[in-house]
Amino acid sequence: MPPKVVLEEAGLREWLGRVAGKTPLMAPVRRGRVSHDFAWVTDPGQVSLDYVRTVMPPKQALWPTRQPLVKFGEEGGGRVDFAPQAQPVAEGEPFALFGVHPCDLTGIGLLDWAMGQRDPYPDPSWVARRAAATIVTLDCLPDEYCFCALVGSSDTREGADVALTPLAEGFLGEALTPKGDELLRLARGGREPTEAEAAEAARWPEEKARRTRVKLGAEVGELADLLGARYESEVFEATARRCYSCGTCTNVCPTCFCFDVWDELELTLAGGMRSRRYDSCQSLNFALVAGPHNFRGERSDRVRHRWFRKFVYLLREHGRPFCVGCGRCSQACTAGISLVDVMNAVLSEAKEAATR
Repeated sequence: MPPKVVLEEAGLREWLGRVAGKTPLMAPVRRGRVSHDFAWVTDPGQVSLDYVRTVMPPKQALWPTRQPLVKFGEEGGGRVDFAPQAQPVAEGEPFALFGVHPCDLTGIGLLDWAMGQRDPYPDPSWVARRAAATIVTLDCLPDEYCFCALVGSSDTREGADVALTPLAEGFLGEALTPKGDELLRLARGGREPTEAEAAEAARWPEEKARRTRVKLGAEVGELADLLGARYESEVFEATARRCYSCGTCTNVCPTCFCFDVWDELELTLAGGMRSRRYDSCQSLNFALVAGPHNFRGERSDRVRHRWFRKFVYLLREHGRPFCVGCGRCSQACTAGISLVDVMNAVLSEAKEAATR
């Protein structure tokens, strides 16, 4: 298999069929008339190759919306005991994750840092699933919500095993890791790219930047200081009056990783399951503690926290924003709140204040 290979669409789908026959395959599929989502597939004909974004990001393959952690059972005398009977749930079976756009691949990389590298005690569930995944990234072009090119996530390949670039006729595939080489070797009928096809693929970053319609009011490196200077901005108050605190924005975000832990007993009380589920910093009780005291009981505090979490706190800690520019939150928001519009309004305030 040459280092780079061109596959026609029929050959690509035939390859996906071979992949699905060898290992579980998660890929983007159409939901309804216009929506797409990642799902486990066995039929390669279901896979969407030209989608812009899915409703939920592909992080669900590595960080499910509801994830079992520990099973616990009955000890002698009918007493449920967590210690000797508790069994951790290991979910690390190999699988392939196909069609991940560069922005979502960046999101997976940020979660690698947050869940596997940031703390001296890596999250075992994340590490196991991440090691089990073989990821195929698929390039795309932006729509009116995308701004991945502005936050440095439009051309990411780090973390992928195979990279696919759409061409006028087919797709240019490239193995990036030994796992990717093994996966790509399942393809049949591929050929080496021509010079024209290689040049076409090389133009994608420039084309993506040209088609990006969303504009940011500052460079990425300036965001933390500019936003941080406007902690008391009235823009957050105004945004909070529109916000429903529904948590849609955080649920669809590729980089949010907050969760809550639940213990559920079987009806017989002979055992049960401890699991974790997505949680949202926009929910009223998210920051509720004993007392009772709520550190972010006001909606404006929760709204502000979201922007500061993405563009101030974690940017300062990690060196890049925890937003990948996918546009999901703006498209999905029930109240029609645009993350970029709010941020630009605050940035405008900050720049005006700095000139006084």
